[in-house]
Amino acid sequence: MSTPIDSSVKITKPFSSDTDKDKQDLLLDADIYRDKLENQWSELKTDATEYGKKALVIGGVVATTFVVMNAFLPKSKKDREKEAAKNRNEDVQENQLHLISEERLKKEKRQSQVGQAVQSLAWTLAVAWARQKLKHIIEDERKTE
Repeated sequence: MSTPIDSSVKITKPFSSDTDKDKQDLLLDADIYRDKLENQWSELKTDATEYGKKALVIGGVVATTFVVMNAFLPKSKKDREKEAAKNRNEDVQENQLHLISEERLKKEKRQSQVGQAVQSLAWTLAVAWARQKLKHIIEDERKTE
């Protein structure tokens, strides 16, 4: 089986004396391909922007319709029962949270100041490290653009 030879491939003798011409041809080919890729990339970006805008508009319409329909349509009996059960659950959870918060206050009072200082230092180091990482990511992103 023979495979067709790509027309863009040029077969030359090795160590020929005309390497400057070959180099210029290769540079020209590279520029052509670079231009093609840049054109395709810009087309992709514009298409993505257009599709994104359309998706946002459609999502806004759907969300607005949902909110308007929920505002004007009467609630069913099941919805009212669910809401009452939810309110009861919220009251129970609120009481539990109050008890938990009282226990937490007692624990915090027991925690030593050294422990609080170590915890504060750890948070400071973690936030500083995250900030530094974020700076590096932003710098790398700017370099690639």
